Amino acid sequence: MVNFRKNFSKLFNLILAVAFFIFGLLVDIIGKNFETQPIYKDVFKILAFLFFFFYIKVNWKRESIPLRRLVAILILGVVLITLTLTLSILSVNFEFQEKSNILIPVNFLTIFISNLVTLIVGVSSLILLFAIRDIFYYKQKKNTARNFLILNLLLIATAISSFNIDPLDSRLLTKILFGLFIFSTFIFSFKMPWIVYLTKKDKALTILFSFLVIVSFSVLSVLYQDSSQTGKLVLYYSPVIYNFTKGIFSLIVIYSIIAFLSTIFHLPTADAFDKKMNEISSLHNLSKLITQVLDFDELVSTVTKTTLEVCEAEASWLEINKTFLKPNHKYKSFETDSSFAVIAHLNISPQDIKVINESLIINLREKIATDRKPLIIQNFKMESSGKENNSKVGSLIAVPLITRDELFGVLYATKSMEYGFDQEDLDIASAFADQAAIAIDNSKLIEKSIERERLVREMSLAQGMQQKLLPQRIPEIKAIEIEAFFSPAFEVGGDYYDFLMIDEQNLAIVIGDVSGKGISAAFYMSEMKGIFQSLCKIFPSPKQFLVKANEVISASIDKKSFISLVYATLNLETGLLRVARAGHCPIIHSSGTEAKYIRPNGIGLGMGNNKLFEKFISEVEIKLSNNDVLVFYTDGITEAHPTGGEEYGYTRLLETVKRNQSKSAIEIRDEIISSVNQHTNNEPPFDDITLIILKWFGKKIGDKDERF
Repeated sequence: MVNFRKNFSKLFNLILAVAFFIFGLLVDIIGKNFETQPIYKDVFKILAFLFFFFYIKVNWKRESIPLRRLVAILILGVVLITLTLTLSILSVNFEFQEKSNILIPVNFLTIFISNLVTLIVGVSSLILLFAIRDIFYYKQKKNTARNFLILNLLLIATAISSFNIDPLDSRLLTKILFGLFIFSTFIFSFKMPWIVYLTKKDKALTILFSFLVIVSFSVLSVLYQDSSQTGKLVLYYSPVIYNFTKGIFSLIVIYSIIAFLSTIFHLPTADAFDKKMNEISSLHNLSKLITQVLDFDELVSTVTKTTLEVCEAEASWLEINKTFLKPNHKYKSFETDSSFAVIAHLNISPQDIKVINESLIINLREKIATDRKPLIIQNFKMESSGKENNSKVGSLIAVPLITRDELFGVLYATKSMEYGFDQEDLDIASAFADQAAIAIDNSKLIEKSIERERLVREMSLAQGMQQKLLPQRIPEIKAIEIEAFFSPAFEVGGDYYDFLMIDEQNLAIVIGDVSGKGISAAFYMSEMKGIFQSLCKIFPSPKQFLVKANEVISASIDKKSFISLVYATLNLETGLLRVARAGHCPIIHSSGTEAKYIRPNGIGLGMGNNKLFEKFISEVEIKLSNNDVLVFYTDGITEAHPTGGEEYGYTRLLETVKRNQSKSAIEIRDEIISSVNQHTNNEPPFDDITLIILKWFGKKIGDKDERF
């Protein structure tokens, strides 16, 4: 039924468009020798293109890649130029007599060519309008639709203002409206968020194509100016259609000029942006790998290759403790000593790896096993024992792979240049190594689970995974007091929280919950941790962060699952809290004698496409006063209940916070947990319980923060 209506609408609009176009042509032929033309002539012609508009609208399919639309606009512009020049060369017998601002065709050929040219240019202008709309709407903001509507209304008003006037006549109103249209085009064209998300290659292509679009449509504007022969062809047909086409050409030229300049300005940051996107993509791919790849050899090979890409290194290899390897299995490995074996290496030979281990003054593996943290060597020659070697290694990083508090492997990456790695490389390598450790350990667990007690071992591993995802310690900051509590209901849960200093002044706080329980919940939270660490410094706005996180999560999360999340940033100098919520429990803000829930709009991550998600998400700002309290939690608190009893609920939680607002963060935390346990009669929880208490004291002069 839906398809029938759509097909009927297409046919109906096309028939009416063609009919009115033919009526207009007949009126032109009949009134050829008359100086004055009936008003219904313009009405027929406007209606023809109005129904052409509806026909194109029904058939139009939105394009989600702006660069493709830019190429399509360029192709259409080149086609129009080619057809116009060809027509000008071949049709030498069409011309007009000008009399009192009226164009009088000298023959019927001129009338026919006028209608044909206007049909081609007019329909092309309608297609161009839809194409430029797709570019406008990519990564659209709240006001994008309104701004584009204003442009359309000004364009239509400019065109309609020339209704029923002589072709060569010009109204002051038309000039004023056209000037407003051009001004609005300049203003609204500066908002191009899509350029930021282009890769360096796409930015270069955008510069090229936008320049070609500028040239081609500037040529078209000259070819169809009112003093040219081709321009007069459209003017004779209808001044309304002429002004509409002129506006579309101007819109495309202006938008392309600003796109050209904006892309040039963004080009210097393209490498850094590409690197971040590569990091996110690598983390995302590894998260998918965890659930898809069971073959151990394939997994370690992928981990080694991805490490090379993430760190932009020249060589990498992976060592695994031999006790972790399956006995009697023929791995593609070689021993480095009695305990460890290299099971994957890329762009480096086994001999070079042995030379590197023997050349260093320190024993890398022993130091990592002792410190349990990544190690970076910026000048390999200075750290070597002086032995002659041809390793050509300038700098090196080594990251431990730890699971269940056991070091089972070390991941290495090298560059030939000295000081080739920085702290950011080390941080992202550490985040990647955490996921790699999970992936590798999970692969081994699956091998063992096939042999005995698969489910028990799998759940035990996932518990260790989840514990590693949570912060190892609470940040100590003079301006605030933070306490956290986490209690899993099962061996593996979906709750997650974390903290990270974005810069010297801003602290990022995240708390979330994956729908469902078990291994899949822990896997998605593992991916969320990688996304949090990668994106929070790129997108300072909580709303922007959640929009980008949804884009990454939606590509991999199961359709039946979603992640609820609250993401907030706190300025430690000003006390300004910015918070956005993706379908999670509202946070509590207690100030003085009042306590209330903060409920920014938002749906869960993975519940909708990015356009829908961005439409619903919002951001709230709160200026904290001294002794203000913030409470972040998961639904394990509010939905806690004794067997057969009612839930603890939002009201009880709010009253508990309000009643204990003057106490310290740890006391407030304990009071909430005690109140929940009392309500449930100390029965085991049905869901994970996660709680973060933040109390703001304000920045005092002379305070020094001990930040993590």
